[in-house]
Amino acid sequence: MMRLAFRPSVDLISSTRRFVADFFDGVVIDPDATSRVAMTIHELLENVFKYSVDGCARVDIALGDREEQKVVRILTTNRASEDRMLELTQRLDELQGAEDPLKLYYRIIAQSAKRKEGSGLGLARIRAEGEMDLSYVVHGDEITIVAETPVEVAQQP
Repeated sequence: MMRLAFRPSVDLISSTRRFVADFFDGVVIDPDATSRVAMTIHELLENVFKYSVDGCARVDIALGDREEQKVVRILTTNRASEDRMLELTQRLDELQGAEDPLKLYYRIIAQSAKRKEGSGLGLARIRAEGEMDLSYVVHGDEITIVAETPVEVAQQP
């Protein structure tokens, strides 16, 4: 497991994405899976950068097992305002319950054109394009978002 705790900035978000992509290039067989993991890191950290109460984040990235297959599990934890927490949990519940994440993503794209602040696309993009399962846990003013996707791992020598 990899753990990072920091205040994301635009530069750190990009360099963290590159670091994760470089790391998983040597671990995961499918380059598309590596790209999806890197995009997920980027989107989650952008959310922390924009919406966190204090700008701080903890990111855990692990390669684990789920039902006899390997999965990449990404957790981001940060503090959020009550309004933001409500918005986040509603969006995550909607994404979890979506029968067709891609169809929902296209609907959210259309809706985002009407928004004045934030597109609301990051989590939907993670679910649809990143092919990630999303879940979350709330403890007081802290939210942990969990993104998981199955991967095929390269054989270790």
